[in-house]
Amino acid sequence: MSTSFEPPVDRTPQELVTELRGLTDVHWETVWNGPPLASQGLDEWCAQFGWTPTQFEYVLNVHTSTGGVMTLNAIGGSWAPVQSLSHWVWGETAVGGPAGNPRVLAEADQVWPLYRDAVSSVLGAPAWDGAWDSAAFPDELGEFVVPKAETRLTQKRPYRIAYWELAAPGGALASLTISPATGTADGSRVGVVNMTFRVYPRPLETGRR
Repeated sequence: MSTSFEPPVDRTPQELVTELRGLTDVHWETVWNGPPLASQGLDEWCAQFGWTPTQFEYVLNVHTSTGGVMTLNAIGGSWAPVQSLSHWVWGETAVGGPAGNPRVLAEADQVWPLYRDAVSSVLGAPAWDGAWDSAAFPDELGEFVVPKAETRLTQKRPYRIAYWELAAPGGALASLTISPATGTADGSRVGVVNMTFRVYPRPLETGRR
């Protein structure tokens, strides 16, 4: 088993569809309860989902049977309970310094509907989909607090977000998010934007508007 770091690789919309179809039969309650330690049956635990563990020193990264990489996130780097499962989708860095930041954000606008529609083709229409300046932006996603309005409006983070409420045992919430790095929106640093798909163990409790 390798524990070497592997940089994220952009996925095409169709590759994202394939990944999501691979999650349709996952028993989420088992995921949220968390895996055993590496020396106590981690390989066998991952195998029931078609996953192979690749990095487990700080977070648990797994290769999926469809060729992707997922990260199981837990509080303080512990093993359980699992707070969320995340999958890198797409990212871009400005070329030529901060002057390229507007182009990076424009590219995020272009690719967003392609990936959002890819997720919707598997999960159905999102319960909510909007941009950083939407008056109806949700306050929370499960246990994860969305940045306050002041931060969101000044830093445009999250830049775009859509979420889906899943009919999983106990409820689950999936989200697709584009988030610019600090300094991208105001041009104070070289711009970076990342798109991530996540599944959370609880449905949206508050912030419905």
